[in-house]
Amino acid sequence: MAIAYVIKENCLQNHVCPAMKHCPTQAIIQAGYQAPEIIVEKCIACGKCVQICPKGALSIK
Repeated sequence: MAIAYVIKENCLQNHVCPAMKHCPTQAIIQAGYQAPEIIVEKCIACGKCVQICPKGALSIK
């Protein structure tokens, strides 16, 4: 099963993750400005988060 995952090295961790508001299942969560996390059970691997992240910190595998 494919899911999104976070590449923490690519995430600046200094802002609210812009991909959160584009996730149709609300599978992306974030504590403060830390790197976001994916709720595996909610992710449908649609790729919208991958398309919106300007730093390439989100991918699908």
